[in-house]
Amino acid sequence: MNTFGLMGKTVLLTIVSVFALLAGSPCVRAQVPPELESFQQAAGERSILYRGRQGAKYNVLANGHQYWSKPEFESGDITFEDRFYHNVALNIDAVEQRALVKLANSPFVVALTPDLTPSFTIGESRFVGIGPGENLPAGFYEEFGDGPEHVYKHVYKVVDSNTQNVNGDAIGYYDEHYHSNYTRHFAIHRVYYFRDAEGHVTRFRSRNALIRKFPDRKRQIRQAVNAARQQPAGLGFDDFCKLVLNTAAR
Repeated sequence: MNTFGLMGKTVLLTIVSVFALLAGSPCVRAQVPPELESFQQAAGERSILYRGRQGAKYNVLANGHQYWSKPEFESGDITFEDRFYHNVALNIDAVEQRALVKLANSPFVVALTPDLTPSFTIGESRFVGIGPGENLPAGFYEEFGDGPEHVYKHVYKVVDSNTQNVNGDAIGYYDEHYHSNYTRHFAIHRVYYFRDAEGHVTRFRSRNALIRKFPDRKRQIRQAVNAARQQPAGLGFDDFCKLVLNTAAR
């Protein structure tokens, strides 16, 4: 066999191997240049916002989902590469830690990295992007508090497996479309960090641990928390964090 024929077969086998690898991967990204060009043209002046990598495709049969809280995209504002964009459709991929942007009437979802996306809002929630090399794991964080202190809530998900027929406990949240014959699921993890007025960041795991961050304001914080607990709806952990920060800032 001549050298050209051998090289041709080698290249063909390499291409086939690459496609086989992609087909077996649970997360496959793809971009179709003509469709992407049309997508960017439809975005008009916002096209710079949509030039990132296409959002990940998860080809797995699993309960739950890869999103921060729900699959639906919501309207929000975003800062990307030092430019501000108002009223765009947003979500968060909690597996890959990417901000997701979708153009109206288009199937394309573009994934933006946290190092290029310092801040955005989704509905009433405010988020910050933390890049590699900073004092927190790279990713996106929901930010609580308008005073000198803040709480950062980090949500990340991993594909896990469980042979038990459960919903909520194994996943960590409720899936209304739960399939009892699926063994895999997107398991959720929630981590909370406190940033003091000087910018020092520490992780905390309990309500009392957060209250102890304010030694000179413990009394008024506990009074506010006890009053809130008397309400019929109770006081979830996120609302607790917001109440502590708002009370401490008065």
